[in-house]
Amino acid sequence: MNQEQQDSIQLERLEKAVAMVQTWAPRAQGLEVPEPGSPLAADDLIYPPHPASTMTWFALTSALDHLDLGAQMLQADNVTVLRPHAFYSLTRSALLAASQCAWVLCGTNDERAVRSLLVAEDEAKHHRTFLKSYLDEPFFVADSGAAIAGQMHAHAEHLTARISQLRAHCRARGINTRFESTTMIKDVARHIAPDDPTLRQAILDQWIRGSAAAHARMWRIRFTGGEDTPLQGGGLHRKVTSSVEDITTAYVTPVLVLREAISLWDVLRTRP
Repeated sequence: MNQEQQDSIQLERLEKAVAMVQTWAPRAQGLEVPEPGSPLAADDLIYPPHPASTMTWFALTSALDHLDLGAQMLQADNVTVLRPHAFYSLTRSALLAASQCAWVLCGTNDERAVRSLLVAEDEAKHHRTFLKSYLDEPFFVADSGAAIAGQMHAHAEHLTARISQLRAHCRARGINTRFESTTMIKDVARHIAPDDPTLRQAILDQWIRGSAAAHARMWRIRFTGGEDTPLQGGGLHRKVTSSVEDITTAYVTPVLVLREAISLWDVLRTRP
């Protein structure tokens, strides 16, 4: 099979993935909630201040948001440059969001309970860090005034109490770990492909490569096609690009995870 035939197969996969995303995209324009008596409605009672349905619906629509933007980019007129860096940051964000939704919704009742608590704690922790980044800056406090700074400080204290409460819930369930994105990705890969180590590794591969692209790490280009030109005095200049297969794999991977997330959402939010 020559390169043209291989690219044709990859483009067909990509077109199918784009079509799926565009079919799902209108759902993000509204709000879907669990039906009374559904498993997801029961999950919401685990920690009502931060319901499982809220965090999973937000993650689902975030993944759709990124993938729909990717679809528009891929279908734009006169697309001639397959971007070797930026596109993978977009698909990595979609993979993270889709995985969060799938991770919280898959597994046993106890697993779902623990995972929703871990995500809620991580949410509160980063929210508090954001507020403190302002409160620790004397110029902001002086410029915004005592009233606004006081409100933000009170909210930060509220988040501290919430974090303590969530950690107590976790300890009561025998859990002393914290949310960790890579662990989540691995769990989701095992759920989606329990008997397919190649697919599991492919999902993790896209997560790690996407992280390198998002954080401007050069090691990624060692696994990317390109041309090397030796430089006088040593070293080389590498001109990198992206192949059709690279783009397809990066886009299709979060679509597969999102498909599973949507399937879990539709089942668990419906009353048996």
